[in-house]
Amino acid sequence: MNNLYCYKMTWDSEFAPNPHHGVLTLANCKPVIRKCAKVGDWISGWTATVMHDKNGKIHRFVNGEEKLVYLARITKKITYDEYWMEYPQKRPQPISQQDGNMPVHCSVNTKYDSGDNIYEPKGNGVYIQHENSSHKPGDMQHDLSGIYVLVCDEFYYFGINNPLEVDMPFRIPRWKKVGLDETQLIKLVTSKYKPGIIKPEK
Repeated sequence: MNNLYCYKMTWDSEFAPNPHHGVLTLANCKPVIRKCAKVGDWISGWTATVMHDKNGKIHRFVNGEEKLVYLARITKKITYDEYWMEYPQKRPQPISQQDGNMPVHCSVNTKYDSGDNIYEPKGNGVYIQHENSSHKPGDMQHDLSGIYVLVCDEFYYFGINNPLEVDMPFRIPRWKKVGLDETQLIKLVTSKYKPGIIKPEK
């Protein structure tokens, strides 16, 4: 039986998860979920009381009235070595400040876009962390303790500026695993929205 993992997000910098290049990936943070979740499971990220966006702006939400930031179905569970080789487009790219051509998933306060493929394997379990917009060397041990990268071809990303109000049969804690039959969340979202980055309704 497949499960749904729910957790609260304190940051939505489009780094963890990263919803770009047509696939949502969770390569950093949440090491327990990345180790335990399996292909076919779903992950859902929810608003915390205080959240930061990719520009560092603070957003506040009501505790007990959490909103859905994203929902994704795991289609692949791969190692960091595999991720580095198979998804080069997810590596952090420098932002040119001269051409004025800044991608939409870039923060104006960083040198790099939100690429999350930051750990290059050097063999024998050794990795180097590439410079990026979100994580520093002190985050490396925590990130790599998750062992795996979760790849989601089917995802629904609302984002911090467009979270979805959903009635859930339980309060969203720091993180929780439930059976898919315990909630109608999957049916509610997939029946109404097309996969991908979902823009606010006008």
